[in-house]
Amino acid sequence: MKKNKVKYFTLLFVVLAVGCATETISRDMKYSNWGIEFLSQGRYADAENYLNQALAVNPENPYALLNLGVVYQNTGRPEKARVLYEKVIKLNPTEIMTKSKQEGTAGKTLVDLAKENLQRL
Repeated sequence: MKKNKVKYFTLLFVVLAVGCATETISRDMKYSNWGIEFLSQGRYADAENYLNQALAVNPENPYALLNLGVVYQNTGRPEKARVLYEKVIKLNPTEIMTKSKQEGTAGKTLVDLAKENLQRL
């Protein structure tokens, strides 16, 4: 059952990143999107590397924070995941999930998703 949740959130966060793509995408979002792509492939070490690069450019990138939390959660580091989810909640980003393949996720904010992940730790 836990593996299903992991897949669910990986797909969810891939949709989040794609929603951010624009022609003039920032460097931190490029790194974040690459990290999310690797996360969706289960390549956690590569995902962690790129998400950390995104945070080196912008320590408050909510997508990188949230997805690095997922990497930590999926690789047995729940306390590190908790810190990142709590940071997303504290930053209170206003981004809202507009599209998702998962029922019931559209319309949720990154904060809502961080809170849900905290509950699953």
